[in-house]
Amino acid sequence: MSFKTIFTAMTSFDAQEAALAQAAAMTEAQDAHLDVMCLGMDRSRSNYYEVGANAFIVQTALEEAHKKGAKVRKEVDAWLETSKLRWNTAIAVATLADAGRPLSQTARFADLCVVSLPYRDTSSSEESLILEAMMFDAACPTLVMPDVDPVAVPSRIVIGWNESAEALRAIRSAMPFLIAATEVHIAIIDPPEHAADRSDPGGALAVMLSRHGVNCDIQVMSRSGARVSERLQRHVTETDSDMLVMGGYGHSRFREAILGGATREMLEHAKVPVFMAH
Repeated sequence: MSFKTIFTAMTSFDAQEAALAQAAAMTEAQDAHLDVMCLGMDRSRSNYYEVGANAFIVQTALEEAHKKGAKVRKEVDAWLETSKLRWNTAIAVATLADAGRPLSQTARFADLCVVSLPYRDTSSSEESLILEAMMFDAACPTLVMPDVDPVAVPSRIVIGWNESAEALRAIRSAMPFLIAATEVHIAIIDPPEHAADRSDPGGALAVMLSRHGVNCDIQVMSRSGARVSERLQRHVTETDSDMLVMGGYGHSRFREAILGGATREMLEHAKVPVFMAH
């Protein structure tokens, strides 16, 4: 059980190099194939389908966006040519309103997507769109990468467990990492007093993981006045873990996927790669 196709998308080489390095490291560790989409964003206000739109303006905007994508591709190709990976790069052009379409059409065939953390000082407006397209539109397990050194094979992993379908899907999707890890900590924060497993929170999950050979333990914690995201991040630090696995939550608004508050809070303070699925 492994990831054979790993996908990432870039609109800027400098801003998203950490995600590319992470994708490359995991591609090598998994003996996989790396696909990189170099996305040229058309940030003009012109709508390609607007009646009466000036054809010259539309064409100029498209050409400029293609140049941006070609520039990113040239930089990515130069970076990857020194590696021994199996890889491919491609250029795509999209408006901000339509960025999800080319991304999701490619990402849905990947086993794992790797994206930059969208809530950094250097983040661009489209980075959250890239994340949402991969996780919600393409329904592909997604690793969100902060600006830290790549982790090819995480050795200590924290699972944020809350009984949700999203969290369970993330766990199933992350199984290659969980099996390879030396320590897996199931973190449960303020479990409901009247839940079906109140006498043994997380027990069924631990049994499932142990049958896959995962070395795991269960740690039930109180928020102690902090937000769930803050308490979970603190636990990642306390256990010196190098990956967090959790469900990705969101809702639909005018056909656009919007990350839910809890997910956004977690990502805003992420110090390690966060593996999510929806």
